[in-house]
Amino acid sequence: MKKYFATFLYIILIIAAVVLQQAGLNSLPYWFSRLNLSLLLVIVFLFFLDFKKVLILSLGLGLLLDIFSFQFFGAYTMTFFVTVFLADLLLTNWFTNRSTYSFLALTFFTTLFYNFFLYFLLYLSNFLTDKAFFLFSGTFWLGLGLELLWNLGAVFLIFWTMSLTSHRLKPIFLERR
Repeated sequence: MKKYFATFLYIILIIAAVVLQQAGLNSLPYWFSRLNLSLLLVIVFLFFLDFKKVLILSLGLGLLLDIFSFQFFGAYTMTFFVTVFLADLLLTNWFTNRSTYSFLALTFFTTLFYNFFLYFLLYLSNFLTDKAFFLFSGTFWLGLGLELLWNLGAVFLIFWTMSLTSHRLKPIFLERR
């Protein structure tokens, strides 16, 4: 019964994040709309759940975003799929402890992976149009910087709140001897 309740809770959390992202945050002015709740949810899931659950939840999250998106179908699903694999690779090989620094570094690199892969897929889908490559666009770099700023700030607040309630997280990277 507890397993079914947890699954139901994850589904409700994913739906709420997508609805809040698409209906709430995306309608804010540009400076405030760059917080990516879906990506933050995946990062938090990576820290607290096993890889198989995170992969299934991120694919469901990507599918929901694809349904509500005007981009080609599958862009968000593929992006989350690749991002979860790369983030798990970072988490298991380099950021092995559950500290503030590893949480922030994982957020930084995951946001970079997510944006570069998503914009590359969107560029490939519009290859025959007259659009310039996204790396040469100032709007891409401004949006990436704002998304990094908002995501890192939100992750710091999430980590700080979680560290007050849980003893699984470490507040610092290095332990004193």
